[in-house]
Amino acid sequence: MNGIVCTTLCLMVLTVKFADAQTGETITPKRGYGYALFTPGATVGDGEAAATMTIGAGGEGLIKDGFGVGGDVSYLFYPEGGFGRGFGLLSPGVFYQFKPARKTVPFVTGGYSLAFRDGAINLVHYGGGINHWFNNRWGMRFEVRDHIQPQSAEYHLLQFRIALLFH
Repeated sequence: MNGIVCTTLCLMVLTVKFADAQTGETITPKRGYGYALFTPGATVGDGEAAATMTIGAGGEGLIKDGFGVGGDVSYLFYPEGGFGRGFGLLSPGVFYQFKPARKTVPFVTGGYSLAFRDGAINLVHYGGGINHWFNNRWGMRFEVRDHIQPQSAEYHLLQFRIALLFH
């Protein structure tokens, strides 16, 4: 488990550091925006891993400086089992954007996630990445996120989130 957490944290730090090092054109910070996401990922635990795919949508809004709140709802499924073998995922959270007035905006995020189908499982998530704005209305988001069940932290739901941003 420690290796997975360390790897996820390293990917987050490298992504944020790379984006922060870029010289970027300044833009008007987005006070609020939405996104549609597509997420390849994997569930990992007990020495086993299974590929996952997620589709969904969400939104975020800045509150003060780089701090903000957001949330998304998505459907996660296992490609080898088909679309019917999946579950819903509701993920409200908080985030911090390091340079919200640039075209490429690094961020970190964390919060609560609720996995649901016939029952419900409480999870926590953390992650980081970048939002890159092509113009004032459209952009792309690249994020690494890990969902963990606090009662059994050896299981991880790892995601590389790719999203279309719109303002």
